[in-house]
Amino acid sequence: MLILLPVILMSLTTLALLILRFARPKFKFPWMLASGGATLALISVLLWQIHFPQNISLPSWQMVTAFSYVPAWLADGISWPYALALAALAAGVIWTSVVRAENEPLPWAGTLTLAALGILAVTAENPLTLLLAWSAIDLFELVTMLRSTEGEKQTEGVIIAFAVRLAGTGLVMWANLVSIAGGTPLDFRSIPPATGIYLLIASGLRLGVLPLHLPYRKDNVVRRGFGTTLRLVSAASSLALLARIPASALNSVLTPYLLILAAITALYAGWMWLRASDEILGRPFWILGMASWPLQKACAATRPAVPRGASP
Repeated sequence: MLILLPVILMSLTTLALLILRFARPKFKFPWMLASGGATLALISVLLWQIHFPQNISLPSWQMVTAFSYVPAWLADGISWPYALALAALAAGVIWTSVVRAENEPLPWAGTLTLAALGILAVTAENPLTLLLAWSAIDLFELVTMLRSTEGEKQTEGVIIAFAVRLAGTGLVMWANLVSIAGGTPLDFRSIPPATGIYLLIASGLRLGVLPLHLPYRKDNVVRRGFGTTLRLVSAASSLALLARIPASALNSVLTPYLLILAAITALYAGWMWLRASDEILGRPFWILGMASWPLQKACAATRPAVPRGASP
């Protein structure tokens, strides 16, 4: 139950903020409510260490016949740092909003909602749970960006970004089918070798590394606070999957080429980040560069070690 406690706290806080926003528009203390809920959620993630690792699953439902499992979440040494970072991100964004003279509860409610969905994604124990969380995050981002963009060119960038992330989601579904065809339902605790390359490419697609693409080249539509949460939650939910892929599951002829592409992406993102005129315009390049390094590490881990004294 501790796994879902931060999600419940964030959801209840979001609901309270929305009710007060429309029922009592002149309510004077929405920031205290939002910051209190975010702080409690952060503390609840720290409490996971009381019983660690832990997992929780929902009762069987109709889709279990199609997916061979039910929504389940796992808190272990891989998911806990990501969940803690997302909870701290939500708390930090809300705590510092008073410095930016922001007093609008709707962005705070959006920040808490995104962080809750991100925690559900990084703690996903099986593909069904991850796909549900990813779909919710993608739809949330799609609606937000379509409401914020102006002009046909910006709208086209939003649709392309959504389509590429959808392709990554489809690759996870394909990896699940490959695993089932091999006689073992896909479980993120022990990933079959045949599915590793598909999960790696899925993470690369959603992070914008493979192939190189930036979701929004001029990242100034949704700026600080909520905009930062929107970018980082999507990245964290994909990095958590990448962290679960063992090196033994990445033995493929495509791995060296993916390593080269990831290295090129890192160099390009670093150069563009240095050239950015401010931190907001440089934010997508920073995220892209930071995302490409774990991808390179995962690919490089599959290279055979060179014996001492032998030439590489």
